[in-house]
Amino acid sequence: MEENSGHISQLLQKFLFGQLTDVEKVEFEEWLQANDQNRRLLESFRKAKNIEQDLAIVKQLDANRAWQKLNNKNEKSNHKWFIGIAASLLLLASFFYLWRNNYLRTENDGVHTSLYLTQDVEPAQSGAILQLSNGEKVALNDKTSKTYDRNKTFVGNGRELIVNNTKSQHVSRLNSLIVPRASFYKITLSDGTRVWVNAQSNLKFPAQFPKNERRVSLEGEAYFEVAHDAKKPFFVESKAGEIKVLGTHFNVFAYHDDIRATLVEGKVEVRQQENKLELNPGEFASLSKNNMIKGSADIQQDLAWHNNEFYFKKETIVNIAHQLSRWYDLDVKFRGNVQLNKEYSGSIQRDVKLSQVLEMLSYVSNLRFEIHGKELIIENKS
Repeated sequence: MEENSGHISQLLQKFLFGQLTDVEKVEFEEWLQANDQNRRLLESFRKAKNIEQDLAIVKQLDANRAWQKLNNKNEKSNHKWFIGIAASLLLLASFFYLWRNNYLRTENDGVHTSLYLTQDVEPAQSGAILQLSNGEKVALNDKTSKTYDRNKTFVGNGRELIVNNTKSQHVSRLNSLIVPRASFYKITLSDGTRVWVNAQSNLKFPAQFPKNERRVSLEGEAYFEVAHDAKKPFFVESKAGEIKVLGTHFNVFAYHDDIRATLVEGKVEVRQQENKLELNPGEFASLSKNNMIKGSADIQQDLAWHNNEFYFKKETIVNIAHQLSRWYDLDVKFRGNVQLNKEYSGSIQRDVKLSQVLEMLSYVSNLRFEIHGKELIIENKS
């Protein structure tokens, strides 16, 4: 039968209150026999103290909309995975209920489950550390209302740092915006350029730019909206090379010695020593040691973090683990013979607890996850 969360919600409610028609009984039995997760979902609601409230949670998860959104990607080779994603929305609803009412199963119940938690982990929060050129460090978080240096150049709080154009600062001295794991942050530079900085990243920038150019340095990932100034080109430096722009929107991924630049709007030039590549909107450039390539970009995938989304498209569990590590501040370990090159595809919002992401991944894969404090262990299901 078709997986429709609203319809299943109605069938569950009618079953629990003994109101199913003969036709609905057949539908409900087909759904119940489809897999073990559906049967466990029914058992969880049988224990519920607030059945109608919990069923309302299920109804709010629109599996059809999720399926249509994913299906529009035309990734036919991954349709089975996407169907699993749509179906797993129902499982996620029950998971919300189980967690709230402390019914989450563990190995102590004598049941070998796909997810074992000693505690859940919250998603990344807005916050950063500003390290001034004189070495002083200022925490930028919810407890920070405003932060000024002596010349009132820096004004910040838990959400954004604004660098004012006071023309009183040394242009050669670099400050650092340090965004640790499980954090993200936004900064507006003195020229009006806005930068969204991802977790585990470091953006180095001057308080004021010199007259001839604007230059910053990045380790990690950031999305730039560069203020237009034809007379002062904007440069983003990394270990692998640099990007030159006049005014544009683009994403830079530079966590290691490699760099990937994805252009959304405008035009950029990617440089590595004497080699150059020019990008048009919708293109990416990838730079590693003595190697430069460009091609057509998947904008949704490359900008997923900026759009508050985990978007896995033919991603290995290693790459997925790296993203989870940065976003939830985790140390990831693999146990046993996990297939590290196997690819997965799917999406889920980033502003959810770690358990919700792992529950979906475990539902559509052969993987089992354990969380012990800040340690995530991944292994094959037995």
